[in-house]
Amino acid sequence: MQAAKEKVKDGVSAVKAKAAEKAEAATARSHAERKLAHERGKAKVAAAKMELHQDKVLHREEAIEHRIHKHGGHGHHHHKHGVGIVAAPAPVPGAGAYYSTAARHHY
Repeated sequence: MQAAKEKVKDGVSAVKAKAAEKAEAATARSHAERKLAHERGKAKVAAAKMELHQDKVLHREEAIEHRIHKHGGHGHHHHKHGVGIVAAPAPVPGAGAYYSTAARHHY
């Protein structure tokens, strides 16, 4: 739901910026003023996108804090109960096992 609200907010901000740019360009008297209106429009769209990203960061920070407090500060860990840790079998000497550099110098 939050993502949908953010997309709508971003879209509305971008539309408003484009409308302001077109209105300013329509009243511009020279090519330079129209170009300036276009640049201002781009800046407003960029500012709206930046605000959207800042809102996303704030939302994620709040979600992380909520998870930390909800789980007592330990995070959420998945454990398989009843399953022990099994050690890997020892390598067979001479069957592609790794030898240190010291062992390679003995002939």
